[in-house]
Amino acid sequence: MTTDFICPCCSGHTYAHCCGPLHRDEQLAATPEALMRSRYSAFALGGLGEYLFRTWADNAPGRPPEDAVMLNVRTVDWQRLDIIQTSVHGAQGMVEFRAWYLEDGFEHVLHERSRFRRSAGRWQYVDGVINPPAMARAGRNDPCPCGSGKKYKKCCADQ
Repeated sequence: MTTDFICPCCSGHTYAHCCGPLHRDEQLAATPEALMRSRYSAFALGGLGEYLFRTWADNAPGRPPEDAVMLNVRTVDWQRLDIIQTSVHGAQGMVEFRAWYLEDGFEHVLHERSRFRRSAGRWQYVDGVINPPAMARAGRNDPCPCGSGKKYKKCCADQ
């Protein structure tokens, strides 16, 4: 398979220098955003179910059964990925994105706020909220709307 095409994750880099090394387990995703992009590319390209399964947190809700064959199948035609917002707080991360796809001849959008955690040096997908409510502006002492469990002033207020 040639790897000199533009990566499906919309980074603007070639697949060989973007998501390809992660898919081949030659590199680890350095950030939750990098993992999100590589997972999107895996869904867009198809045939990378083992990678998707490997990057899913072990005890995550909604994690598929050990047989990742179903993750190999492309069920829709993924068109583009837009990263809206990211945050990292220690071993916890969040990526909000919109992913456009074609299904039955119509364009749709998946809007999700995904949670990630780093375990044993690897970022892993935990879960996501589809069509999340807008992140409210929090007061300094309010819980941070990113879901970290910290006060806003100790979390996203400095970003």
